[in-house]
Amino acid sequence: MSTALAIIGAIGIIGSLLFSGWQARVLAKQVGFQATMNGVATLHSVLAGLHNVQRFLADDPSLIPHFAPERSECALDVADPARVEMVAAMYADVLCIGHYALSAVPAAQDENTWDLYCTDLLKKSPALRAEVAGKPWGYPRLAKIAESLASDDSTKV
Repeated sequence: MSTALAIIGAIGIIGSLLFSGWQARVLAKQVGFQATMNGVATLHSVLAGLHNVQRFLADDPSLIPHFAPERSECALDVADPARVEMVAAMYADVLCIGHYALSAVPAAQDENTWDLYCTDLLKKSPALRAEVAGKPWGYPRLAKIAESLASDDSTKV
């Protein structure tokens, strides 16, 4: 009788261990799925912020030469300087937020890709460079990129 109870107890323990293993496997899948969804949500919010700022360029084409000169024939002095400064500050804010958000949620995107995007914008946009140079404490990661661009330019001269 005690042998039968021991066998029944062992079967119960083995069944419990198998069930726990299955639960752990399902939980691991759910955690992976949630990490992916967090990455997608983070990337979506960063890009939505970027699109909100870029909307100013679509609404006022005189701003385009200050942020994407390769896409405009207009002169730089056509745009309202205060509006240029405001959009540059908004752009820098979104780029900084993107850096922090993408580094906090690695599943969102490779942070190096965002660095390349920021580098490209800083190379092309005199207004963005001026904003970052004027407030390096406000945009530390962008300031680091701008410094590396400036040092690259000084070595080429």
